[in-house]
Amino acid sequence: MVCRCPVLLCILSVYAAATPEQNTNSEVRPESDIYLQLQPMIRLQFQNDYSGNLTTGNWRAEPTFFVERALKPILRRHLRKQPDVYESRYLTFKAGYRYVTDLAGGRSAHENRGILEVNSRYPLPWHLVISDRNRGEFRFVSNQPYSTRYRNRLRLEYDYGHGRFNCTPYVDVEVFYDTRFDRWSPRQYQAGVQFPVSSRVMLEPYYLRRDNIVSIHVNAFGFKLNLYF
Repeated sequence: MVCRCPVLLCILSVYAAATPEQNTNSEVRPESDIYLQLQPMIRLQFQNDYSGNLTTGNWRAEPTFFVERALKPILRRHLRKQPDVYESRYLTFKAGYRYVTDLAGGRSAHENRGILEVNSRYPLPWHLVISDRNRGEFRFVSNQPYSTRYRNRLRLEYDYGHGRFNCTPYVDVEVFYDTRFDRWSPRQYQAGVQFPVSSRVMLEPYYLRRDNIVSIHVNAFGFKLNLYF
């Protein structure tokens, strides 16, 4: 019960921060991620991400491939055997490729996207960890000129453990700078919780709210299945 309260408070605070809008779509986002450890400091990530628009019934797929490198280890207070060993790294670097396509078929829009990412993590008192993710995206969207997008995400996590039960609730906020519009748009809020089932399996339900200045807002409920090998 102690773990559920922070998660509920995170979700309520994120939802309250988002101003209700009429032009808002509701989505569901199932996702599975497979991590292959090649060396102690290098691993591969295969991400299968789908989003279903409950308003229009359309689905979109975003398969992604990453190579991740841990740059500097740091000691961190652990309350459990962390299945994701990269959670204990101070600084990690990612390079990847994402293909985005609508599943409607026909002449649906698609995108080829290159990704570069640096993620830094800092342990705080009271079992808290703060992380800052900086991501650059290089976008080749069909029937649109080449564009880039910068994203910065600040996340706060809390490690909770009681006996054999462990979880990590979190809340984050992310801002985007898009060269197509030459402005900071959109902004995104997310709250969720990570449940380690075993040393190789992690479950992660979450709620996400995205406020767009130039397009429709989004409310999304997602669920991730993370597998580690």
